[in-house]
Amino acid sequence: MKRTILLDVDTGVDDSIAILFALRLPQLEVKAITTVSGNVHVDEVTENTKVVLGLIEHKGIRLGKGASASLRRTRFHAPEVHGDEGLGNVRGKYIRYRTRIQTERAVPLLIDIIKKSKTPVSIVATGPLTNIARAIKKDNRTMQRVKEIISMGGSFGHRGNTGPLAEFNYYVDPDAVNVVAQAGIPLTIVPLNVTETVPLSRKDVIAWSRKANSGVSRFIADVTEFYMDFHSRVEGFRGGFMHDPLTIAIAAVPSIVKKRYKKPILIETQGLYTSGTTLTRDAIGNEKNAPVVSVIAEIDHRRFWNLFRKALFATDKH
Repeated sequence: MKRTILLDVDTGVDDSIAILFALRLPQLEVKAITTVSGNVHVDEVTENTKVVLGLIEHKGIRLGKGASASLRRTRFHAPEVHGDEGLGNVRGKYIRYRTRIQTERAVPLLIDIIKKSKTPVSIVATGPLTNIARAIKKDNRTMQRVKEIISMGGSFGHRGNTGPLAEFNYYVDPDAVNVVAQAGIPLTIVPLNVTETVPLSRKDVIAWSRKANSGVSRFIADVTEFYMDFHSRVEGFRGGFMHDPLTIAIAAVPSIVKKRYKKPILIETQGLYTSGTTLTRDAIGNEKNAPVVSVIAEIDHRRFWNLFRKALFATDKH
């Protein structure tokens, strides 16, 4: 049986691949995609998402434009990682594919689908959790119907990628993370601890793209070049982490998870240098109000890459 999901994104490079991945996986039924400011401003995120949807010629998906800023923080983006427009500065090359789908408002769209769905709905969030938090604040009763929220974010006893300790999505809107974690909806976090174990090398993406020779594979090769150049300069390897595609894979095939744990967590929202940091009870002591969440700790890398290649680098007609 397919898993019904709502996909909440801040479409930069790895989000664009994640969207394509989700739409290509037979295990998932994507009811809607909602956009949020993160990697770039929500206006750019929404345009990027329309290009990706048009590229794959996928119809019947509703699109919602969401929050342009976090709940309480100053707006923060990452153009140095994803390019000024979020697609590695190659959107112009693919703009002709842009879908003309009508854009709705994200929060009412989320609530409407969850309220009317005949099957349990999960939310897969690959960006800041601002839209989800706002939906909870607007209609918590309906949001309690959500089967699970799977969120790419956080870093547990691992380095950060935005400052020394914080992961980008949770740094952008730590207050939203607190709202979502405290809501009582089952929450699974896919942190940097595991997403940084799935780097895609430039060598592999070029080789796979040439072999597939498809529209999707060529797009992935193009969109990742700027992203991988950044990692080459900063991380010392020519490639890029597949944070968001891994999150999609976990939603589609939960059995690729080899190890997970449930622990009470807190999100630091006040620290000058540590805002967005995720803390477990091991670090915070007996904090009575810490919500218990599921944290992914280890995945089956071989199964992930097999799923990834089969979905995105098979020869197609597009």
